Amino acid sequence: MVKIEMKEEGIFIPKRLLEELEIEDAEVVLKEHEILVKPKSLTRKLKGFVKTRLTVRELDELYAEI
Repeated sequence: MVKIEMKEEGIFIPKRLLEELEIEDAEVVLKEHEILVKPKSLTRKLKGFVKTRLTVRELDELYAEI
C-alpha cells in the first residue's frame, strides 16, 4: 500500500500511486472539503464508463459531472 504523506509544505502523493492509477498527467481541483486529482486524458476520465456513440458534447457534460 502506498502512503500519502502530509508534510509542512503540503500533501505528498507518491508518483508510484499515480502510476498505479494510470494517471500520467493530472489536474488538481480544490472543493470545500475535497481535493480531487483528475486525469487530464479523456480516455482516463471515462475509464470504466461504457456507453455507445456519445457526442463530444455528451462527453463534456459527463466529465463536468465527475
